[in-house]
Amino acid sequence: TFDLFHAGHVKMLEEAKRQCDYLIVGLQLDPSIDRPEKNEPSQSIIERYIQLKGSKHVDEIVPYVSEQDLEDILRSFKLDVRIIGDEYLEKNFTGRTYCEEKGIEIYYNSRDHRFSSSGLRKQVKLKR
Repeated sequence: TFDLFHAGHVKMLEEAKRQCDYLIVGLQLDPSIDRPEKNEPSQSIIERYIQLKGSKHVDEIVPYVSEQDLEDILRSFKLDVRIIGDEYLEKNFTGRTYCEEKGIEIYYNSRDHRFSSSGLRKQVKLKR
């Protein structure tokens, strides 16, 4: 969702861009709509879109609402690689089956740093 855009997002996009020539980023309106365990974004989709658009690593941004929308997006673009966080390595995630069936490489982006949205939220809360 790229909520509270931070250094970890920049590092993730940097790593993702090294895996492809043209980086298309999906931007979900609110992941808590169909995944209640996820946090509702603090920032509007417009704020998050503008921040992503400002990244030199991002070539295109595709906003979406639901996991079904994401599946439809994956099916409508000609993709060579799907990039997702390494926390999904052993999990079933939207589009995994489709990518495996179509021979689309799945690249698991590593998080080898301490930056996170939840960490940023905690820092902001502590400084109040």
